[in-house]
Amino acid sequence: MLLEVKHLKKVFKTRFSKEETTALVDIDFGVEEGEYIAIMGESGSGKTTLLNILSTLEKPTSGQVLLNKEDITAIKDKEISAFRRDHLGFVFQDFNLLDTLNVRDNIYLPLVLSKSSVELMKSRLKVLAPKLNIENLLEKQPFELSGGQKQRVAVARALISQPDLVLADEPTAALDFKNSEDLLNLFEEINDSGQTIIMVTHSSLAASHAKRVLFIKDGVLYHQLYRGEKTSTEFAKEITLSMIAFLGTSEEEEGSLNA
Repeated sequence: MLLEVKHLKKVFKTRFSKEETTALVDIDFGVEEGEYIAIMGESGSGKTTLLNILSTLEKPTSGQVLLNKEDITAIKDKEISAFRRDHLGFVFQDFNLLDTLNVRDNIYLPLVLSKSSVELMKSRLKVLAPKLNIENLLEKQPFELSGGQKQRVAVARALISQPDLVLADEPTAALDFKNSEDLLNLFEEINDSGQTIIMVTHSSLAASHAKRVLFIKDGVLYHQLYRGEKTSTEFAKEITLSMIAFLGTSEEEEGSLNA
């Protein structure tokens, strides 16, 4: 098992009162190496909090997260940045590219921070660039790129460190339909090559490209679906029906799930 999430609970407390908000109640699941999992839920369901804990950006109130048997919730603060850089890759909805760096240097950044050799950076980018169709973008600045191009660059940055796990937070939210489909097809190709991916999304169409979908509501995992041999279109319909049945999503909201 690559990732084990054990009885995760997260309670937020306001600084100047005794009021508490429970974001995660008791989250328990595992992820095998090579899986592609989508996590779905309405706003406030706890999915972003869960992703933040998996990303080591937040600590749980209780419970464990084991990555390759190491409890990442117990890593010391002074060591967490290096662990995150070496073991996790991130793809965000707003790309998070640095405008002061060109595309090549944005992609190199995780390896620069880990003090990798220039030869290693070049050799890894030489493999990644054609796969992501960004060979002709490497000398450009981020402001010269379209949203779809920026997201492919962000994927390259996430992959160049060869992470154990890629975490994607609403990666299609800022993209139009065509660029969303291109990115999701790219994620499938990356996953087929062996990369483990966990993606948080509100979109049933995005989730339909994953191999498994976990549904979260009020801080609890309620249900899960496996894609199996279904097409993404067939799986998207099943996901939407499950959102309505298990999470109480209204018919009026159904359209937004497919956005």
